Amino acid sequence: MNEHSFELLEFYRIREEAISYCLSYEGSESLLSSLPLREPEEVRLAKEETEELYRLLKDSHKLPSGSFPPIHDAIKSVAKEGSTLAVEELWAIGTWSQAYSSFLHWLSATEHEAIKKSVAAAPELMEVQKTAFHIIGPDGELKDIPELRAIKDRIRKINQEIERLSASFFMDEATRGLLQSDVPTQRDGRTVLAVKAGAKSRFKGIIHELSATGQTVYIEPEILLSKNNELVEEEARYQRELFRLLREASEKIRKCLPMLHDARELVARMDAIYAKARYSIKNNGVFALVSSGGIELLKARHPILGSKAIPIDLFMPDGARTLIITGPNTGGKTVSLKTAGLLAMMNQYGLAIPAAYGSALPIFDGVWADIGDEQSMDQSLSTFSGHMKNIAEIVKQASGNSLVLLDELGSGTDPEEGCAIAMALLDLFISRGSLCLVSTHHGILKNFGYTKESVLNASVDFDKDTLSPTYRIVMGIPGESRALDIASRNGLSPELIEGARQYLKDERSDISALIKSLSAKHRELDSIRSEEKKRLKEAREEQRKADLRELKLRQKEAELRNQGVSELKNLLSESRKTLENLVREIREEELTKEKTQEVKDFLSKLDTEVKEAESKADMFVKHSKPVLPGSGRIEAGSAVLLLPGRRRGLVLRSAKGGKWLVETDALRLTVDEADMELTEALPNKAPMVSVENAASRSSKAVLELDLRGYRLADALVALERQLDAAILAGLYSFSVIHGTGEGVLQAGVKSCLSSYAAVKSFHYARPEEGGHGKTIIELGN
Repeated sequence: MNEHSFELLEFYRIREEAISYCLSYEGSESLLSSLPLREPEEVRLAKEETEELYRLLKDSHKLPSGSFPPIHDAIKSVAKEGSTLAVEELWAIGTWSQAYSSFLHWLSATEHEAIKKSVAAAPELMEVQKTAFHIIGPDGELKDIPELRAIKDRIRKINQEIERLSASFFMDEATRGLLQSDVPTQRDGRTVLAVKAGAKSRFKGIIHELSATGQTVYIEPEILLSKNNELVEEEARYQRELFRLLREASEKIRKCLPMLHDARELVARMDAIYAKARYSIKNNGVFALVSSGGIELLKARHPILGSKAIPIDLFMPDGARTLIITGPNTGGKTVSLKTAGLLAMMNQYGLAIPAAYGSALPIFDGVWADIGDEQSMDQSLSTFSGHMKNIAEIVKQASGNSLVLLDELGSGTDPEEGCAIAMALLDLFISRGSLCLVSTHHGILKNFGYTKESVLNASVDFDKDTLSPTYRIVMGIPGESRALDIASRNGLSPELIEGARQYLKDERSDISALIKSLSAKHRELDSIRSEEKKRLKEAREEQRKADLRELKLRQKEAELRNQGVSELKNLLSESRKTLENLVREIREEELTKEKTQEVKDFLSKLDTEVKEAESKADMFVKHSKPVLPGSGRIEAGSAVLLLPGRRRGLVLRSAKGGKWLVETDALRLTVDEADMELTEALPNKAPMVSVENAASRSSKAVLELDLRGYRLADALVALERQLDAAILAGLYSFSVIHGTGEGVLQAGVKSCLSSYAAVKSFHYARPEEGGHGKTIIELGN
């Protein structure tokens, strides 16, 4: 890749837009000095990191807080031994350190191994923040610290005394008329009076200045002289004390410079990745898959065109190395070439590309382009000479793993000679194995696409009815230039158009007819393919509906089972009452033949009702079992679910009485066929050993804990488990719903949170989110 290709394909504009999403000066500089990568492993890692922050931004729905003021000059200044930072520089370093800590906290949610390691190894800058904000507030103003407070109080009192003495001159009738102004003024930091020139002898004091007109004399009266001197002394003392504090703070910051250096390097790297992720989201990009050699761009859009971009599909199979695109002017040939080249650069820069999911690109060691008018008046180059100079450089640099983009190849000179040069160039790039995308109007190059095994033809589609391009790339078919149609549409007279057609009649071969025939066949294939896609979509919809019906059936099964259990409980309850009454009567009275018969009748009736319930349940199970595709009756080796618990098992062999021997976990059971349901066999998996801590088995942290309906003791146990689990899971904020009611739960939750050491703060939710019935909890150190 060279500077010329980056400019032609407008990569620098993409980089500038990505830089605009940087949070820091360090990130901006990092992106500004970076270019697309060439090594496959480096590209893979760059895309993985961008994709991880892309996911983090999508999942969190919030951006890192804080801002990174430029601290480059401040760091250079404090690095010099004995130097002292200015207030503004100290504030910038402190604010930068705060933003750095916030950025690290945001990054801590990542699951990417390399980023996690970088964050874990990041230096801690709390000492820098403590040093800076001991003197300066977050707004950049000096704090009211004890070291300066006494001096400031003395300065304030002296100023009040100066104001009182000055006011006496304006209140005295004898002196008020001699003054040019009714308020005192300042000269060189000292309070003076603006006296009329003719009355200067009436005031004892020091003359500081004369106005330009000579009408006003600025005099410092004797009674103000000592107070002004005191004020100057106190202000000097204040500056000396402030300088001492800044010098001490600068010494502390100087000791932290190695950590600041490491922190800036980390911010430069992570902020660059963050900016790429923000840009990728802004442009609705997807991360391209890695292709082994071909190109597949689906619904690809040129990112600079924005909403005006018309999506294109571009496909080159692995075996093809050259694609020749033909068709009318303004049909989109050049834009297609630029889109492919720019998206390849963006992919290797670690960005998501504006295309549909499934797009795939190989990793190129260079993207070389010759696009547009290369004419140069300064260098005395014609259009053709400019193209040849650029192509000669490409020939020197392009390898078998390069992407070469050649626009209007063979143009700008004699058509016959231009075609000869074009074919020789394509032969060279094919022999090297370079992947070439070429646009042209030359008919001979269209034939060239059919004579070479690794060369494909394509065209930009043209609506013959409206005489306008559709900007759709049609693979496998060369296109016509449509020059006469476009000329007619743009105002060329019908007589001239007809004359041109007469010249073409005798010269033109049957290529045009062949192209039209191929175009018709291609449209027919497109229609068939669209119909197939439609049928596939309908089949998937039918499958979805069938799955939904099966789900509803299973839900109904569960509902009916619950209903059956309820009815059985009722039956047992009523039967127990009846039996208890009979037993009591037998105990209390004499056992008679009638009593004995009554008990026997009851037991017989109970037995009949139980058998009827069993029969109904068996019939329902038999008719409600789902039929798996390709499954038949149960046999040895079948995977089954044991009802009603739906425990998985494997049928070993048949047993007596129409039953089956089934192995489940470590047990072997004899089960009736009605109590089994066929299921799909699980794939064989290698044995796995997992280790988990006790906390992860007992409970998991949730974003919102609902305690409504709990007794107070149970609610407090659940809350403590949630707090422990949240700390282990790194969940620093969650909410608890306790309702209002009589206030017992509310008070218990408040008491528990107040005594829990890891709770940083807690407060009621906003009214629209639950108000006093919901508490928001923040965890921290």
